[in-house]
Amino acid sequence: MANKTYIYVTGGKGGIGKSTFAQAITDYKSETGRVLLVDTDPTNADSSASYKDGKEENVRAIREKIRSEDSSGQIDSSGLINTLNLADSEDVETIIIDAPAGDSTLLVNAGEIITLACKQAGIKSVFVWLIDCNDRTPVNALHASWSAIKDADQILLVKNFRKGKNFQFFDESKSMKLIRNSMNVKIIELPKIASRIEEHLRIDRMTLKEISTITPLGNRVEGARLRAELHNTLKTAGI
Repeated sequence: MANKTYIYVTGGKGGIGKSTFAQAITDYKSETGRVLLVDTDPTNADSSASYKDGKEENVRAIREKIRSEDSSGQIDSSGLINTLNLADSEDVETIIIDAPAGDSTLLVNAGEIITLACKQAGIKSVFVWLIDCNDRTPVNALHASWSAIKDADQILLVKNFRKGKNFQFFDESKSMKLIRNSMNVKIIELPKIASRIEEHLRIDRMTLKEISTITPLGNRVEGARLRAELHNTLKTAGI
């Protein structure tokens, strides 16, 4: 079994819950080991800001640019490759990449590098893909990227309930028909998060641990319930 895990959290678009879920995984994995959280959003550094200044002992958060083009207009994968170098060299058990919006072309061109590099280094490779209710973009992006990521050790598809529970489009999509029988794919659900908890995460830039321990009583209890549910979901998924 690999002693390190590389987790790439994406969804092919912005505002789909990548940072929230990356924070949830960070919170869960940091309970049992050291985590490097790499925030690659060029404008909204929510996940790294929540863990800045060594706020929690087992988490180090940094910012990196992984989506760019070279002088000829071709996708430059050097930033993505650098995250793999970090995964290999850093003294951590888990490296989590909070991917930027619009990274589908990057994955199509260079996603296979992740699985190949991780296999060579004995690192477990995991792709986490957020799916929104009745939104074609994440599903289409998954379909386009599938051949580049299909050989990862684990692919976790996350149905985000923030906008509703109707995932018929996703369930009946070409993507699902393509990957339905893949042994490395699991589908889980991200429950709708109350606005007051979202505000602590996005505006106050608090961690889930902070929300469940130092906020006002009602928020604290609700945050602790959500945190326990997320931990149980991730444990069951075997991430």
